[in-house]
Amino acid sequence: MKGIFIIAAAFAGLAFAQKAAPDIDRAIGDPVRMRQLVYELTTQPHAELDALLHAGVKLAEHEIYPEAAQIFTRAARDYPSSFEAHYNLALAEFALQKFFEARAALDGVTQLSRQQQLAREYLLGKILDSTGNAAEAERNLVAAFNGAPQQENYALDLGLFYLRRENYPRAVSTLQAGVKQHPESIFLGLGLGLAQVFGDHPSHAVATCKRVLAIDPAFAPARLLMTVAYYINGENENCVRESESTLQTNAAAIPYLYYLHAAALLKLSSKDYGRMLQDLNSAIRQIPACSFCYLAASKVHQEKGDEAAAITDLETLVSRIDPQFSQAWYRLATLYQHAGRADDASIALARFRAIKAAQTDRETVYLRKLFLSALGAK
Repeated sequence: MKGIFIIAAAFAGLAFAQKAAPDIDRAIGDPVRMRQLVYELTTQPHAELDALLHAGVKLAEHEIYPEAAQIFTRAARDYPSSFEAHYNLALAEFALQKFFEARAALDGVTQLSRQQQLAREYLLGKILDSTGNAAEAERNLVAAFNGAPQQENYALDLGLFYLRRENYPRAVSTLQAGVKQHPESIFLGLGLGLAQVFGDHPSHAVATCKRVLAIDPAFAPARLLMTVAYYINGENENCVRESESTLQTNAAAIPYLYYLHAAALLKLSSKDYGRMLQDLNSAIRQIPACSFCYLAASKVHQEKGDEAAAITDLETLVSRIDPQFSQAWYRLATLYQHAGRADDASIALARFRAIKAAQTDRETVYLRKLFLSALGAK
């Protein structure tokens, strides 16, 4: 968000702008001084447009959106023909999730250049998407992207729009076009990898993630996505190696790596039950309602010969996490039968048969939700 605020023109020759820049910088982290400075900027008899825009952008870059919106409001009021004032005000209101106000700010200026019209289409598309008007949002985002495919944000937001709606072919084509224009963009690369891995092309996603990591080896989301792609593609040895390397070197590793490491070891028929259970316990502590973590823990306990613990894992899953998890009920029925609990086995089997949820690739769907949640993309 903060990278797309714009300023109308050069302000180096304006005395107030020169003074405002260090004042804003010094006020960051000092709420009292910040309020005083914003008050001065918004109440003085006259303020230059470029000084207002510069101060507002400085605040927006530090995600101080309420005060930025105040300053942009002054700029839009004093300079009603300034597209930049209205556009930046709309961006600040959008960041505050004040979508009606953001739309009103966008509608407050006419006589737009071609590039300004495309910028308006882009932001209007984001506003419409956020307010649930997907059809109109798509039209606006497509118009902006088609009009200026060289704009990184236009490609990224349209690609993510399709990604959130699981329209993976369109997400891939859009993000590929963006990557062609901006081959060094790690964010376009990550978006493309997401579309590929969940669009049933995990091997392509691995290659994409490797290109992203060649640009920025420290970009943790790409390393996590590559690990997910290895797992979905059945490359369990690579999944174990990649996840273990990250877990050993990064104490604050993304918790989903613990699940992936344990799940891949389980698929490799590992006998390192202690390590798998340790990983799964770490994942359960850090991932809210991780149903597949409990399922995997139950499988590990069963392989270890501890069917009582395997039953407890599944009972926790269906009683506290997901009562509609049919795989858990099916496995419970089998474990109850082994334990001589025929009545419980019959009840569990009946629950399994009553649940109509489709099970095809459910773990892949779950991983998609977990990953998007980890990145804040949902």
